[in-house]
Amino acid sequence: MIHPPIQIHSSEFPLQNIPRHLSSSTILPDPHSLLIPIFGTIPAGDPADQHQELDGFLSIKLDSLHLPTGPRIFALKVRGDSMNGAGILPGDIVIFEFKTPQNGDIVAALIDGQTTLKRYLIQRGKPFLQAENPHFPNLIPAHELVIQGVQIALWRVLKRSA
Repeated sequence: MIHPPIQIHSSEFPLQNIPRHLSSSTILPDPHSLLIPIFGTIPAGDPADQHQELDGFLSIKLDSLHLPTGPRIFALKVRGDSMNGAGILPGDIVIFEFKTPQNGDIVAALIDGQTTLKRYLIQRGKPFLQAENPHFPNLIPAHELVIQGVQIALWRVLKRSA
């Protein structure tokens, strides 16, 4: 069976319909803080059509996570449980950087037009996406795999009991 060629690339500005001035992390008036835009949710489960919109900001002290600064940082809130085995739970906020993925990185990906959070793997020269939950299958792109960002940090707010 012959398949069309698969395009695999990293997107320079993957989140559509977001003004460029809102798409980058910004240093706050407090020079020791970073303001990271949160662009809605990302499915950690079956890939889905996802329209990303600015949904707030995450303010982080620069020395707490040692994150890079600049326009290549953004965050998404996790929806689903396909990445539980990697310690990424529903409701977590994953912080990404626009960069080329390495084998084994956790990525925000657009696979054949649908968005998902998975581990990026290359086997026999062919990339695919793998969940960290055995109830979810590997995802092999039929036409296109666009890496929207590579995970560089995880932010979790623990619920407090009353």
